[in-house]
Amino acid sequence: MSVKVITKVIGLAEMQNSLIELGSEIAGKNGGLLKNALFAAGRPVKERMIANAPESKNGSWIGKGANRHRGQKGRLKRSIKMFREKNPRRLSEIVYVGPMLGKSRDDPNGAWYAAIVEFQGGKGGVGAGYARRALHPDEDLQTFTRSLGTGIERVARKVGNKNAQAVGARVRNANQKGTQRLFDWRPST
Repeated sequence: MSVKVITKVIGLAEMQNSLIELGSEIAGKNGGLLKNALFAAGRPVKERMIANAPESKNGSWIGKGANRHRGQKGRLKRSIKMFREKNPRRLSEIVYVGPMLGKSRDDPNGAWYAAIVEFQGGKGGVGAGYARRALHPDEDLQTFTRSLGTGIERVARKVGNKNAQAVGARVRNANQKGTQRLFDWRPST
């Protein structure tokens, strides 16, 4: 199952230039600014997705024939995970949030039916939309920029790069006050 959200971020060039300036300083064991910011933004999405996911009255059927039995309730909620792409092709970091499908229909750790519940709903036929309702683009983008700005400011202060430190501080302050927004989310057309 995949829900694609396309955003255009205004002002990201300043932060990208700061990351390029700090290139060698954020690589290796000191690095992870982008990964940490993506995980910071993904955590609340995962929590909202788990809270929104419906739970059946009974567990789903597992097995075939005489071995068929009811599984534990909450299979869909338990299958929702957040993980990092190990080899992002063209992008530098990718973090996924969503249900794991499992190896087969009988895998109790996966929810093969996640897309059906998301778009059709199940027995009632009304789509639950638990994944779509978990996305709050404005809040999640602000969390991402606050985390990335704080990380840039911390590393820039450590190495003495005043320009990158100023960019990080500007982003952090804009997110804390909530009055001035450095970044603006707009749906792509």
